[in-house]
Amino acid sequence: QVKYAGICVDDMPFFRRDRDMLAWGSNLLPLNGHEMSGVVVECGQDAARSGIKVGDRVSGYAWNKCGECYYCKTGRESHCLNLVPAQGTLSEYIVWNARQLMVLPPSVSMEEGCLTDPIGYAIHGVDRAKISIGSKVLIIGRNAERAADASDGKDARCQQDTMIDQEKTIRQLASSLGAEYTIDPVHENVAAIVSQITEGLGYDVIFETSGNIAMLSLATRLLARHGSLLFSSIYGINTNLPISISELYLKEASLIPYYMAPYILPRIKSIMSKLELKPLITKVYDFKDAIMAYKDTETGLYPHVLVKVSD
Repeated sequence: QVKYAGICVDDMPFFRRDRDMLAWGSNLLPLNGHEMSGVVVECGQDAARSGIKVGDRVSGYAWNKCGECYYCKTGRESHCLNLVPAQGTLSEYIVWNARQLMVLPPSVSMEEGCLTDPIGYAIHGVDRAKISIGSKVLIIGRNAERAADASDGKDARCQQDTMIDQEKTIRQLASSLGAEYTIDPVHENVAAIVSQITEGLGYDVIFETSGNIAMLSLATRLLARHGSLLFSSIYGINTNLPISISELYLKEASLIPYYMAPYILPRIKSIMSKLELKPLITKVYDFKDAIMAYKDTETGLYPHVLVKVSD
């Protein structure tokens, strides 16, 4: 029984009925939500043998991975050749496989449990970035997975951690969760401030999560030599990206996409209770007002909006 469902920015093209995304993305994402927390009300024998039992508070991944293909057997389950989206989370009752679920830590609320997927996304991005001790890290955008990463406190590997976002409330939240610097891209000279922070060297690692194609172009100019630019948006199915290949080449920089985490539920569970998750949940709507949750998410003003699906 689903208690809460989260609205992700990746859900918005389906809410807007974007034709290209409906044709392409429906193969990868459930059309009515993929973030949830809930309570097990019934389980089969195989689920029971895995340790899941009726009454467990759970969250998990909304994808069925076969476990048998080449990518599943080499720890890259997110690229499963037989990947199938499970039932969407904006339903009072759903049936998921036990391997998709994890039991929530006792100290994590049902609302906070909805952030399982964003936390996994953040971990996957950090894994892909291979951040070294002393790295200068820039985060562009307000996505909950980036804020969830920041809420792990000041990463001991980061010498300087900076967040760029046009919304003051988001920048304030980033500061409270460990960002050393925040920049307003609308009213401040981003290049000048970055040059001052990094002593003219640029950032070793940049996460571009805003989905704004102009910020992706800017990120290449803020990147240090031998740096890594990670992005987590499609920017449109047929969009030509305004990236200077020559600049990346001369910097010997890496361009790294990331979009779905492999199976890391045990890792998520191990850190979930240590993260400051409550500040990331800024609005909760009743199920009858779910359309407002989508509209609020579309504004970009709120790190994460939830829908209370059932009592």
